[in-house]
Amino acid sequence: MATPSTSREQKKVDTRAAILRCAHAQFRTRGFDTTTLDDICAAVPISKRTFFRYFPDKEALLVPNREKRLDRFIEVLRAIPVSVPPFAIFRQVTDLFAVEYTENREQLLAQQSLLGSSAALVAREREIDRDWEAAIARVFVARLPPGPDSDRLAEVAAGAMIGAVRATMRWWFARGCVDDLAALGHEAIDGLEQGFGVRHSPSDQTPAKAPARRVAKVKPAKTKP
Repeated sequence: MATPSTSREQKKVDTRAAILRCAHAQFRTRGFDTTTLDDICAAVPISKRTFFRYFPDKEALLVPNREKRLDRFIEVLRAIPVSVPPFAIFRQVTDLFAVEYTENREQLLAQQSLLGSSAALVAREREIDRDWEAAIARVFVARLPPGPDSDRLAEVAAGAMIGAVRATMRWWFARGCVDDLAALGHEAIDGLEQGFGVRHSPSDQTPAKAPARRVAKVKPAKTKP
């Protein structure tokens, strides 16, 4: 026999699932921007007060596992020794998430079609990217030798990495999620690694140097006699 606490927890799970199910049904038929919280709450049915116990806003319904997925990503990164080069880490992470994304490709395709239909959702997606980019930068800076340029180089590498992820995912979605996502991810990472060449080990204490800048030579102006 289920205990009262178990029953309450199951009710929370069921209510959350019902909110998501009703919300996505409304989004598919009416569009994201035209669907209101009143519409969603009436379809469940629940009060707005109850809704906000589960989700902070309407946009969160499109990315309900945002925090959980980022926490899992960070947990995976922390479990990998600092001696492992950063690009090798992201190949491992690529393999892990490629399996999950491929298994849920139909749901992700439907979600992606909605994400591109609303400016509010595009803004939320960029916000999510910044969270992941910050986590990626921490991986790079922990593996670069100390120096005045390490933080900046780590941020540049992280920005390039998240850009490569986005471009790869757009390609994958545009082709109906039929390509091998892990292979696409590895190809993108290989290209970044060859371009950045971030292969420093923590034992190398040589300070990271910024690439030399080319300064254009300016010819002196000719004076009239």
